Amino acid sequence: MYNPSKKQTDVLENLKKIDANIEIKWDEQTGSPLRVKGVLAQAEHLDPGIAAIEFLDQNKGLFLLDSVQKEMLLKRIDTDRLGARHVRMQQVYKELPVFGSEIIVHIDANNKIKGTTGKLTPGIDLPEKPKITDEQALKVALGDDRNNSLGRLHAEPALMILTQFVEQPHLVWHVTVNGMDRDLKGDDTPAKWEYFVDALSGEIVWKYNNEQTHTRTTGSGIGRYSGAVTINTVHDHGSAQYQLDDQWLPSSARVTTHDANGGYPPAPVSEDNNNNWSAASQGPDVDCHLYTRMVYDYFFTVHGRDSYDDAGADMHIYANCGANWNNASWNGSYVKIGNGDGIKYDPLCALDIIAHEWTHAVTEYTANLVYSGESGALNESMSDVFAALIAGNWIFGEDAWLLASAPGSRNMEDPTNGGLYDPANPIDSVLAGHQPDHMTDKYTGAQDYGGVHINSGIMNKAAYLIATGGTHRGIRICEGLGRDVLGIIYYQALTTHLVSSSDFSDMRDAVLDSLDDLYATNPHYSRWRASIINAFAAVGIGTAVTCPMICWIAPFICPPAPHILCPPSPYICPPSPHFACPPSPYICPPAPDIVCPPSPIVVCPPSPHIACPPSPGLSCLPGPDPLPPYIPDIRVRRPEITLKTDIIEIVGIGPETANLFKGRSILTLGDFMKATENEKKITELSKALGISEAKMHDWRKKTLVMLGELK
Repeated sequence: MYNPSKKQTDVLENLKKIDANIEIKWDEQTGSPLRVKGVLAQAEHLDPGIAAIEFLDQNKGLFLLDSVQKEMLLKRIDTDRLGARHVRMQQVYKELPVFGSEIIVHIDANNKIKGTTGKLTPGIDLPEKPKITDEQALKVALGDDRNNSLGRLHAEPALMILTQFVEQPHLVWHVTVNGMDRDLKGDDTPAKWEYFVDALSGEIVWKYNNEQTHTRTTGSGIGRYSGAVTINTVHDHGSAQYQLDDQWLPSSARVTTHDANGGYPPAPVSEDNNNNWSAASQGPDVDCHLYTRMVYDYFFTVHGRDSYDDAGADMHIYANCGANWNNASWNGSYVKIGNGDGIKYDPLCALDIIAHEWTHAVTEYTANLVYSGESGALNESMSDVFAALIAGNWIFGEDAWLLASAPGSRNMEDPTNGGLYDPANPIDSVLAGHQPDHMTDKYTGAQDYGGVHINSGIMNKAAYLIATGGTHRGIRICEGLGRDVLGIIYYQALTTHLVSSSDFSDMRDAVLDSLDDLYATNPHYSRWRASIINAFAAVGIGTAVTCPMICWIAPFICPPAPHILCPPSPYICPPSPHFACPPSPYICPPAPDIVCPPSPIVVCPPSPHIACPPSPGLSCLPGPDPLPPYIPDIRVRRPEITLKTDIIEIVGIGPETANLFKGRSILTLGDFMKATENEKKITELSKALGISEAKMHDWRKKTLVMLGELK
């Protein structure tokens, strides 16, 4: 166990003067905190970026930093649905980014700094000047494999420091190239290789395939999963053709579907001469188009996210990719969908597969989980979880899956499919649809980029248990949180707590911290927290806890007078005078000043050892709490949304910004629509409040969706 230095101990003692119950988790290798949780400070500056920098500077000894101004660079600020700001900063060394080394400072809506998460690498000592050029590094990457080639959509080589995922720090050129790889079956599959070439020696120190796929098999085929549907298209007057281009989204984003026709991108947009896309060969195109729009709608209406980058990026998807390509992938720019071989897979244009790939895109633009080892398996699991939430079941890829060895390519409810996963033969197991569901069976080899498709089953099982409850490996989950709450908490974790190098243990912390962010005042909180702890413990991460008991007045039964206390036991009544009787076991008292009648039937027994009267009016029961499920500020379009609805209902606006609007008498959705009805008013309001015009436009579009005026 890591022993903090005296400098770190001194900083901790000062922080504990504010909150004596601060929690801290150390990086055993570097000595830097992975997670600090508690009320750490009251931010002195209203700007969250400046406040985060000031906090780190005041406590730099804890994080083993020498100069925050020189070592940390503000990356972005995310505001969650409760108005908390999550300031994400990139570590730099002599102005060079340190790959995978980030920290997030969490500042709540009351401007209190509530914790930090992330991974930093202190004590870097490297030359900042390369001995080889970016062109030489590019030649090294291109020469590593005869299939490697430049991709026009990829970035130029970048000089940086690599400390994560390697044994010792390196000054490297980060180079991205297209190429080929082998899937789990051993067949060729397209790759997007991320190379890290030592800038001093010219050696390749690390590489990984960032072509984020859900399975790796081969094939082609035709399928129709959506049935008879309506899809949004455009008409090209020049060619007199209709195209699968959805321009009806509530922002500047578009969904564009391309027909690769057995090849790979680039490929033209799918076309039809009469706008009737009913040919058998067009089935994958229709599904890709419709389901991509459904994915956009889910993230927009439930989480307030505008496309995968939250900035209205166009969503390009390529149907009918590859000759016998049993695969689907996100490559950093677009999604590719294979057609299946009709033996193991039908066309892979199923809703959950498409949702899985687009979630990879969301992950890249949020936590950016590195596609290797535990972080890569977590990346895969995140895509599976949101695919399950969007598609509505826990079996992944079942529409396209043809093998009898499993109900789908992945089973989140039971990854092992009744114990069929074989730790001694993990590759064949995962190809047959079986995965481990516990850390004791975790794959530790080098294949599958360190087991990203194998070990994701462990995280999938944890997510399933959190949502549904139950018992696994002898550990009981207190109560399931439900699918909606799981989605909200996981999105919070992905966007505000996880960093690129986060592992399974970090995910446990991120989910618990997200619960604290969103549900700390909810009556379910204590049992939900215990449920999350036990769900991770059930898959071998952390230690289980005892489920708390909850006592309440029975549902649908009139409660007694307000001053009656709930007995500490469902079998024992407290002695008087601490317990007053209701006037009738069946009738609600009309006022709190009603006196209990003298009837011996309703008089409480004087002894705490005598059983409670059999009145249905008072019950003390074990959990779960009978209150209806609580979901904070989901902000989806609802029938009760009108022009008179409070402006706070707009997704992502937050209480602090809402108060700025209300200070200018913009109180309701109607007020907001009127105040932003033209470009001139938007510009004036933007300048007056110090909020970007892009944000104003974004909130206006979301308001139109809520009011049902945009679909």
